Amino acid sequence: MDRDGLVVSSKVGYFAGTGRHPYHPRQMSHQLATTLDNLGTDHLDVYFLHSTDFGEHDQYLTGVVDLLGEWRDQGLIRAVGMRAPHTFAEQWADHDEPESTETGRFLRLFHTVRPDVFTARYNLLSPLYSPDQTDIFAFARRHRVGVLIKQALGQGLLIGTHNARDPRRFSDTDHRRGDPRFAPDGLRRLADRLAPLRARYGTSTAALARVALRYALQHAPDSIVLVGFRDPEQIHTDVTCLGDPLTDDEIAQIRATLHPDTPEGDP
Repeated sequence: MDRDGLVVSSKVGYFAGTGRHPYHPRQMSHQLATTLDNLGTDHLDVYFLHSTDFGEHDQYLTGVVDLLGEWRDQGLIRAVGMRAPHTFAEQWADHDEPESTETGRFLRLFHTVRPDVFTARYNLLSPLYSPDQTDIFAFARRHRVGVLIKQALGQGLLIGTHNARDPRRFSDTDHRRGDPRFAPDGLRRLADRLAPLRARYGTSTAALARVALRYALQHAPDSIVLVGFRDPEQIHTDVTCLGDPLTDDEIAQIRATLHPDTPEGDP
């Protein structure tokens, strides 16, 4: 396939054992050069800022924005990406909400970085928002920013990859090691929540993936879903299972099953 037919992205923002901050200009320049070399390309279509830690008092933030602008002018990157909070309603920044601090910081960073694309976690278990709340998708549309949905399959939680009877053991550096969702009790609770969906749509990986991917795509049809393939079998299962769209009644039933405490009238 021709390079112009591919969208190649990468991310920056983690420590790499150099002793420098990941957003130090030398570290960023070294990482970009290494990434381009490893991928065998002369440019990235999207370069994501994967961390919001820009040093003490955001000391590296201005330099990061300037450097990204230079790389864009040079043709080394074509678009800038930025992580969205896992939960977000724009109105939280102006109210006494637990998430107000994180929401306010995200908005400040957004108006400084001016990204072209967000990465946003969204799946069957994502919280629902009331009609008077601006979620990340509505916010992105208003500001003409693209959205790349991640974890649509819940890192395998929604398609039966993890089993409470034989829980997977994660390495010390894997964030899932301390995540209660992947512990036996968490997996059992999730299995109980998903049982009505399995009874209705089936228990195969393809059936569960269809529901999860359709749910995400129909909520944000102008977004892209990053499924997270690990082998050719997963590509076949996840891509060819989409089938017919979920009906409005099916989506309502899914939400009523997984979010029973959402007030009536919420989406």
